[in-house]
Amino acid sequence: MLVKNLKTDIAWVVTEEHGARLLRTDEFEEVEAPKTKRAPAKKSETDETEK
Repeated sequence: MLVKNLKTDIAWVVTEEHGARLLRTDEFEEVEAPKTKRAPAKKSETDETEK
């Protein structure tokens, strides 16, 4: 679970149990994990010559 401290604007990964406790306070909110952009895999020269 990913929670963000609203005072410091820092996001933390915590267990579901600990996150549930933190979310009971007004200092934290649950946030979605950012989607990482993956670069397409580069083909090596050996891949092209083997075909």
